[in-house]
Amino acid sequence: MKISIIGSGVVGKATGMGFNDFGNQVIFYDINGQTLTALENKGHTVTENMSEAISNSKVSFICVPTPTRSGKMDLTYMKKATINIARSLREKNVYHLTVIRSTVLPSTTRTKIVPLIEKHSKLKAGQEFGVCCNPEFAREASTLEDFLNSSRIVIGELDKRSGDLLESLYTSFKAPIIRTDLDTAEMIKYVANCFLATKISYFNEVYLISKKLGLDPDLIAKAVALDPRIGDYGIYGGRPFGGKCLPKDLEAFINLAISKKIDPKLLRSVKYVNKKISREN
Repeated sequence: MKISIIGSGVVGKATGMGFNDFGNQVIFYDINGQTLTALENKGHTVTENMSEAISNSKVSFICVPTPTRSGKMDLTYMKKATINIARSLREKNVYHLTVIRSTVLPSTTRTKIVPLIEKHSKLKAGQEFGVCCNPEFAREASTLEDFLNSSRIVIGELDKRSGDLLESLYTSFKAPIIRTDLDTAEMIKYVANCFLATKISYFNEVYLISKKLGLDPDLIAKAVALDPRIGDYGIYGGRPFGGKCLPKDLEAFINLAISKKIDPKLLRSVKYVNKKISREN
């Protein structure tokens, strides 16, 4: 199938290269010329023209950054990409599936992305274009490997036609496919990331207590992790969680809860412990 990657950073590059490995035709779009040059030098098809990317694909994956600023999700890059895709769809005038691969808070695709596409394309969602939310669950250091060996594939769909088309891309993947609505798919990603952040902060608190008691925190963590319900990810204390995803997603999810008049005490404690560990290192 012909696929375009809109935003060819860490996630976009891994997504495109992964689908390419399964025999799909992939074209990479990005506003960063150096990113595209690096991909082109590896034999991949690239473009700096959004219309070219859309006209040469049946499915587009939006993989642009969604940073957290002042505690809230910043959709600047997402909205810009969405509007440009929508304008290109108006020129194309053939059914096209847009897939949100970027991490966005629950209801974002349904209440913000879909209306933007309709407004700027003059097309009707579910009839003239499709939309899905397909969150990624990869580690930053091994994004392509994790994509190719996905533990699960979550497809949040606007409608059945959208979901069917996206699922057809994953038929060669040996992973369970979960199909649901757009909001639920978005929620799954945040629940996963906030749990990982919680696990790391929990073991960092265990680390601090163990050190005070004169005990070996690594041995304790290793023994606890042998329980298959727990595992060894994030168990070794003294290391705050960082990277591009966990801090920003935790912060955005906390503020989402607060905006709904829910006090996320546990998640606020997770953030507190992480800051405490960061200060001690």
